[in-house]
Amino acid sequence: MKTRVLLVILALLSGFISQGAVAKDLTKIVVWDLAPRETKPGYAQELTSILVSEINKLGKYEIYSQENVRTLAGWTAEKMKLGCTSTQCLTALGQMDVAKLISGSVGKIGNRYSVSLSLFDTQNAKAEKSSSEFCRAEDELIELVQKAGRQLLATPGELAAAEKKELDKTFTISMGMEFVLIPAGKFIMGSPANEAGRYENEGPQREVQIAKPFYLGKYEVRISEFREFVKAVQFKTDAETNGGAYVPVKDKWQRKEGVHWMNPGFSQKDDHPVVCLAWTDAVEYCKWLAKKTGHSYRLPTEAEWEYACRAGTQQAYSFGPDSRELSRNGWYGENSGGKTRPVGQKKPNPWGLFDMHGNAREWCLDWYGKYTPEAAVDPAGPLRGSVRVLRGGSWASPARDLRCAERRNGMGGSERAGFRLVRMP
Repeated sequence: MKTRVLLVILALLSGFISQGAVAKDLTKIVVWDLAPRETKPGYAQELTSILVSEINKLGKYEIYSQENVRTLAGWTAEKMKLGCTSTQCLTALGQMDVAKLISGSVGKIGNRYSVSLSLFDTQNAKAEKSSSEFCRAEDELIELVQKAGRQLLATPGELAAAEKKELDKTFTISMGMEFVLIPAGKFIMGSPANEAGRYENEGPQREVQIAKPFYLGKYEVRISEFREFVKAVQFKTDAETNGGAYVPVKDKWQRKEGVHWMNPGFSQKDDHPVVCLAWTDAVEYCKWLAKKTGHSYRLPTEAEWEYACRAGTQQAYSFGPDSRELSRNGWYGENSGGKTRPVGQKKPNPWGLFDMHGNAREWCLDWYGKYTPEAAVDPAGPLRGSVRVLRGGSWASPARDLRCAERRNGMGGSERAGFRLVRMP
């Protein structure tokens, strides 16, 4: 009976491949749906589609899905949940000239998110190799899936060529959002004890290495760009659903009903930075943009943000130590007129980034926590916490709050809080 079923499967799949084959010289591969682990099944399916897209970019595989196998073989949903890593299933695929199978899982393990993929040699019915990648934010899973897929299927030469590939200095995505390439390098994070205007939480200083280049938004995310997201998914921000944004009332921060990104308490136009956002609002935007474009986007880590803000300098501001130069370099309490201004009107920093000093405070990926003196490579902040990090100062801030090292904890929706995006090459 088992032999008969096997022959039926082979016949059906062979017929499917002969009809759907794109080119005879392409290696045939089946991609099994990624199993969700403490994440929504729908998101796991989206990540499976992204993995398929990444494999397709290699240009050397003819790809078939789990659903192709299920439909043509007539297997039940329960049987499909068992996967196809058994010798019998691998042998079936191998005999019909399918060379490889990828299966795995995505989701959360403790405080971290992970992607685990395995590559099987169906010709010999055995596991070939595997790849596991970890991150601290769910919105980074897209990037991890792409990376894990490349590691499994790209040759060492292809991986080396990709590493050596010269990256464009600037990059513009289809919706018009511009990014600037930030080079890898080292810097001293935090401020020295004698820096004017320094806060205690900016030390101790330590050496930090940013190991790989990345793209950072040339501007803070604009009203028009955030509105497109809101309309596409009918999104409601934290301030709209949770009693308003935080505003200063008698030297204390309190939520004020009716204050949100469309009504921050002053007039704005489409080219102003979006504000009154919670950290979760910014993260949801990243997820939407990733799904829309097929590429991973996220908030910068606190280390990436300060590194990019300093832009190779090591003084209080990217333009030097003198706060009297701020009026030419950023919008803050003394020149903004009490509101945000259109992005990109002041001088950029040495790496071509606008409004790193002022206009809107910007959310970072990290939990807020105390610094430690040890040198670090690509630090991502504490593993857990209660509030996230805000950087950069705002249109309403004093000059000292626009320094490169200034940092504070974010309480939620804030009339000063916006964000800019990281895109990995």
